Amino acid sequence: MKKICFSLVRFSLVGALLSGGLALAAAKRSLAGSMPFGALAYIEAEGLGAKVRQLQKSEFYADILKSPQYKEFESTGDYTKMWAGRTMVETLIGMDLWTAAEKLLGGQLALGFYPKKGQVEPETLILLRVGDIKALKKIHGRLKPFIWLSDEIERSELPGGVELFKLENNFFVATKDAWIVGSEDRSLLLKSVKMLGGQASKSIAQDDSYKKFLQKMGDKHLGKVFVNIPAYAKQYNQPIEVPGKLDNGGVSFLFHGIMELFAGSPYLGVTVDSGEKGFSGVSAIEGNMEAARKKYGWFFSEPGTPGTRDIPQVAGLMGGFTFHRNIGSWYRNREKLLEERLMAGFDEFESGLGNVFPGQDVGEDIMPALGSTTTFLAAKQTFEHFEGEPGVKLPGFALIFDLDKPENGALFQLLFQTIVTITNITSAEQGLNREPSVMTAVVHKGVPINTIQYLRPPKGKRLNISYNFMPCAATVNGRFVFCTSLQLCRALVEEMSKPQDKTRVNRNLNFELYPGALAGLAKTNRNTLVAQSIQTGKTAKQANWEFDTLLRLVESIDVARFSTSVLRDGFQIKFEGKWK
Repeated sequence: MKKICFSLVRFSLVGALLSGGLALAAAKRSLAGSMPFGALAYIEAEGLGAKVRQLQKSEFYADILKSPQYKEFESTGDYTKMWAGRTMVETLIGMDLWTAAEKLLGGQLALGFYPKKGQVEPETLILLRVGDIKALKKIHGRLKPFIWLSDEIERSELPGGVELFKLENNFFVATKDAWIVGSEDRSLLLKSVKMLGGQASKSIAQDDSYKKFLQKMGDKHLGKVFVNIPAYAKQYNQPIEVPGKLDNGGVSFLFHGIMELFAGSPYLGVTVDSGEKGFSGVSAIEGNMEAARKKYGWFFSEPGTPGTRDIPQVAGLMGGFTFHRNIGSWYRNREKLLEERLMAGFDEFESGLGNVFPGQDVGEDIMPALGSTTTFLAAKQTFEHFEGEPGVKLPGFALIFDLDKPENGALFQLLFQTIVTITNITSAEQGLNREPSVMTAVVHKGVPINTIQYLRPPKGKRLNISYNFMPCAATVNGRFVFCTSLQLCRALVEEMSKPQDKTRVNRNLNFELYPGALAGLAKTNRNTLVAQSIQTGKTAKQANWEFDTLLRLVESIDVARFSTSVLRDGFQIKFEGKWK
């Protein structure tokens, strides 16, 4: 990877500078159509020049220049050498490097990765359609004397007016019209050059897997990544297959289904987009969803349905996730899914749970009582119920899961009461600085909430961290709610009593993050967080700068979402966000 990155940088800076004698821009053409067939992976980007300029003008870049770390770097000899080199290059090309990058990378860029015989690291082919031909001509005109006089650059001409340069370490750069091609493999480079010249040859664009990728995800994106999964597996003799049984229960529960689809998919596709309003990244695989559902029905929500429930939008919501898994079905099929050595752990689990639910069978009675959607969330909490407040303020947390039948809520209320009782006993035995409490019940909007009540109100303005937790439990509209905050539990009762939107897209998993609320929590605990950073060896100035910079970055995002969706012919992963 390091070698690939080095080649990219070298090509982008040096290759562009060497490309002279260019005519008018070539007609718009697919970059994939000029990349030889047989690539293990293919990356394509468009309009990177504008993104480079945005970076230069961003507050993030300004923060870096103002950082204590950068100021310290400015006093070193390495900085002096770097600045001298930059000044020399900018003088030679007649423009600053930011402008050069904007103009040269304003077109299209593509990278193809090909099998390299006897080597683990693939061969790389780089293809650039220059964004600003006039700028490139200007650069070439200023550098032409140095190019011709250099004894480290070999220049030759190919048919069709193609200029070929051999640089040090046997890296080749070819120019044709508005195109620049670079690779360490001369034959691979020449194939691409001939295709750019109009010679018919099989390309990535004719790869059936790539066609499926474009059909599924579209062609118009800031960036695209295509991986030919079967070709990759064949090249590295690493067949992609799911073991008959997994050795990790958590991996099975979270990923078993998608692992099966990935193993049979002809490609892994990724698209990336960014604009003034927000950003998004989408990844997809294809597979036999019908067969996957027959084998892992507990994992997949039904295509065309809303899938998981929405995350309740309570005040002060920081983030949360909700996912579809039929826990009862997975548990009943555990012997088919997991290695035998793991079964002893399940036996211990059933034995312990049996003490709480006497007369109940864990696999047949308790696990099936759980529905197919589980939700976890965090939200800001206040401490009006205390005279003081904890020194370190934590958010309130909630765990919500569907019930197979509403009456099954009684089972989990019993579990909740048992856990609270055991926790109180443990706290007393360990001598924790916390007032004793008893179980009680309050009613909010007609819904009973089981919670605790302190026998004596905690005293003091700065309370122990344990007072962040006031466990509560309630059953609302066929869902069981466990909370660490009574305030949050009341808010959830109100929100979950509302009708749910049934028109939303299918989501097998949905993770949402609200950075503004997170930033508020960070500000509340600023002194503690900065002190912890200083304890790791940083100066107060460095610790405060890192905190403020990260805070501004977080506050620039309104909401971020990571979700997965079940399609009729595959599986999709999406990451998206909105700028403030």
